[in-house]
Amino acid sequence: MSSTFPMAHRRTSFDNLKKRLRQSLPWYPFILINIVIFFVFNLIPWISMIETSFYDTDLLSSKEFVGLGNLVRMVTDPQLHRAVLNTFYFTLMYIPLLVVISLFVAILVNRPLFGMRFFRALYFLPNVTSIAVLSLVFRRFLSPRPDAPINFLLGQVGIPPQKFLIDVHQAMPSIVAISLWEAFGYFMVIWLAGLQGIPTEMYDAARVDGAEGWKLHRYVTLPLLRPTAAFIIIVATIGALQVFGSIFILTGGGPVYATTTVVYYIYSQAFNFGRFGYASSLSILFFIIILIITLIQSRFLRFGEEVY
Repeated sequence: MSSTFPMAHRRTSFDNLKKRLRQSLPWYPFILINIVIFFVFNLIPWISMIETSFYDTDLLSSKEFVGLGNLVRMVTDPQLHRAVLNTFYFTLMYIPLLVVISLFVAILVNRPLFGMRFFRALYFLPNVTSIAVLSLVFRRFLSPRPDAPINFLLGQVGIPPQKFLIDVHQAMPSIVAISLWEAFGYFMVIWLAGLQGIPTEMYDAARVDGAEGWKLHRYVTLPLLRPTAAFIIIVATIGALQVFGSIFILTGGGPVYATTTVVYYIYSQAFNFGRFGYASSLSILFFIIILIITLIQSRFLRFGEEVY
């Protein structure tokens, strides 16, 4: 009897599984296109990239197996080391400014005043504008010519013309400014959703305890926005580490590699020099670095935990 019961139990479980599969079968065609897209544009390219990372090839001529040679090359590549430093330099400048600016604007437009919907849409507009268009606009604004818009305004207060994108020290801060203008509207909306999700009873209770003005934000708003802040910091960091568009259009990694980031360096190795094997190895390593940073941030920021 003891041996019969497990067999009957397994048979019942198998019958239930077949029943659930038959019931869900009509829905599989609706997810088929997603499965195909995943295999064609994600899984197969990843497998191909991992295979290519073991070769020295330009994908056109014959390829030479080098094993871990591409990994060894990374250790002694000074341009890669410069690109890594530039990437973290950009990220460390970009993330704090993005968080503070987008939160400040979100608090401003969260007030129940006439016309706030217009300003929300206005601030969000750069996010739906192509990075190519924004880069071309900023190319004009950040031109080193004395009659360029920003240099003209600086000249009115006695500041000499700045070189911006063609100066080694000003190029990366200029890219940060462009990236902030492009992205802060998106994160403003996320902050706004977090702000509107805070119960008004929390503010009422704080006012009863004597909190007003800045203290309301310090003791109520900011603590209750921790899950939103964690999401924004993680997502923004992933995006910052992969910055590419504005650099590709405006500086091409220059001047003197001052704006060469890891993603731009991978692109350059693959499409400018035909080193697809090396570029594949760089892509895999960079993916691992981003994954580790994201896991550390998730643990440190306690992403996913509720605050009330």
